Amino acid sequence: MKAALYARVSDEEQLKGYSIDAQRRAFVDFCKGRGWIAKHEYIEEGKSARTEDVNKRPMFKQMIADAMAGKFDVLVVHKIDRFSRNLKITLENFEKLSKAQVTFISINEQFDFSQPWGTFAFSMIGAMAQFYSDNLSQETKKGWAERKAQGLYCGLLPFGASKGEDSVPVPHPETYPGLILAFKLAAQGESYREIAQALNLRGYRTAGNMGNRPFSKDTVAGIVKNRFYIGELPNGNGTWIKAKHKPFIEPGLFDAVQEMRHRRNHKKNTINAKANTYSLSTLLRSNICGSSIRMHKNPKGEIRTYCAGRALGFGCHCQGTFLCNYEKQLHNYLNEFVVPQNYQDQILFDQKKVIDTHDNIRNRKKILESKLQRTKELYTWGHISKREYLAEHNSIKNELQLLSYEKDDLSELERVAELLTNVAEAWQCANQEERNKIARIIFEEILVDDKKVAAVKPQPELVPFFKLNYDCHAKSIAGDPDGIRTHDLRRDRPIC
Repeated sequence: MKAALYARVSDEEQLKGYSIDAQRRAFVDFCKGRGWIAKHEYIEEGKSARTEDVNKRPMFKQMIADAMAGKFDVLVVHKIDRFSRNLKITLENFEKLSKAQVTFISINEQFDFSQPWGTFAFSMIGAMAQFYSDNLSQETKKGWAERKAQGLYCGLLPFGASKGEDSVPVPHPETYPGLILAFKLAAQGESYREIAQALNLRGYRTAGNMGNRPFSKDTVAGIVKNRFYIGELPNGNGTWIKAKHKPFIEPGLFDAVQEMRHRRNHKKNTINAKANTYSLSTLLRSNICGSSIRMHKNPKGEIRTYCAGRALGFGCHCQGTFLCNYEKQLHNYLNEFVVPQNYQDQILFDQKKVIDTHDNIRNRKKILESKLQRTKELYTWGHISKREYLAEHNSIKNELQLLSYEKDDLSELERVAELLTNVAEAWQCANQEERNKIARIIFEEILVDDKKVAAVKPQPELVPFFKLNYDCHAKSIAGDPDGIRTHDLRRDRPIC
């Protein structure tokens, strides 16, 4: 029998003297007594067992995945609350271990998960573990309420502050100058993005639960409206009470910033009320970092684009450009879009190749739909990443779309072919909002790389036509007489 250990200790428990080594020794001794092989160890330090998000416990997630892959026969924990203090997570993963035929044993509680009595005891002790955790949470909230009543700050300290004597916040010697800089720039009317850039250039980074990351416009917005800096604390009812710590910012400076915020918000709301939908709104993404491409009008009325990831300091080098540059490239692409005269035969031929090894379309659809549901379950359980799930999901959906075309009903193919044949002319005549509607009908996503459109992702029902178009141009470039004569789409980087 191959045995695995799951050992865990939270930050609070580390301080109270709990030991991973003690859990490890108990595991080794237990395996020797049973004659088992101590095969694997999954160790997590500083992790809470109360959360329902197993992604916050990577070793726990890996342990469950290895159990389902049959890498061990027995899972051993020192106590049930090492495994989980959340009944939902406990029971969900109990079911997974059962399906994988993995025995669960808790050394301290001394019961075998594989036996009927063990199953009952497991549920009861799991419920008690969650009760303890919930009760601890309530006691913690009472403690926070008492601290607030005394004017003491609760939680992680914001940027520019550090813990002084008697836990009273005081200015942080290294980051406090950055805090003053942020408020002064805000009072002068600088935008949140400009303030974030100024702080980042001087080497400042965020604090609290944001971690050590570059500033963004959102983190700056949270700083300049935080009344903590004028010596106040939230009382939990939407109002503020006087704190024990002294103000970090002069009240006059804080009020000046709030007045400027009010002006900027009023101006922004006025602009948004008049804003139009741009042709490629919500469709553009950076081909470099995957972030969305955003748009705004400059003072000259020209529509500019910029990468959100680059603006937030995530290291993307995707340069912005004018929206009209992307529009022109897409128009040229659509203008050269080829719908062969025998498109129906070719699409049905591709469909036949897909189902040649299957009895009929209906059976293949059932298989694909089951596969789609299984992929969703694997993602829900955390066994595959979001990227893997989306790739598999899109692949299955595309094949299902191809199977939807029947020989007896080709009206849908005719409708799509007519749309793609005339779309370039419609695009040329349309305004920004109309172009956005057209683009949404055709594309799911448009990837850009600096000033070039790198690739387009069509809507699933259009995939067969885009494949035909690509094949036709590829034949033309290769000199195939059956190919469509057109300009060379492969110079520089093609739209694919």
